[in-house]
Amino acid sequence: MSSDLSLSADEARRIALRAQGLLGAPDRRAGVAGLLRRLGAVQLDTISVLARSHELVPYARLGAVGRATVETAYWANGGGSAVAFEYWAHAACVLPVEEWPYFAFRRRAFRRRGWRWHRVPERTCADVLARLRAEGPLTATELGGAKNGGPWWDWSDTKIAIEWLLDLGEVVCVARRGWKRVYDLPERALPASVLDDRAVRP
Repeated sequence: MSSDLSLSADEARRIALRAQGLLGAPDRRAGVAGLLRRLGAVQLDTISVLARSHELVPYARLGAVGRATVETAYWANGGGSAVAFEYWAHAACVLPVEEWPYFAFRRRAFRRRGWRWHRVPERTCADVLARLRAEGPLTATELGGAKNGGPWWDWSDTKIAIEWLLDLGEVVCVARRGWKRVYDLPERALPASVLDDRAVRP
């Protein structure tokens, strides 16, 4: 026999705020990486007024931890194993590395649907992958440039290819240099424990 559960609006608000880490004493022991694991995703946004949104999330919950702490926690730019990766959740997000297998459904969907907007020769994708294999992690600029020199979204063929490969999961971003994504091969950048997504196939 089940009984109905009733919550007041105030109780519901408190539950939501506590779940987001915005109510009660913050748990600082696990730091920014722990906060990311607890939240499951932190949205990225290039617009910065006070700070970028991915920085504001830990500041609001952990206090003034500092930009370097946030950057290191998200992208392991100080070296070491990846703790997070960038991908499409509800929007472009930083996600805990343990969630890589759970986005296999989206990578497969991108592959089934095909190119999102621009299309480049398959040879361009093959060349990008070959360079990453030979040279290690690279930015779009290092791969040949992100822009064609035109307006805002006038991406080069290389940038279109690398973003498509990111959609498919054939490359991954687990680091940044400044605000530039650093692309790498998943098998090199991610822990082996997350690479097999067969257990989460629908």
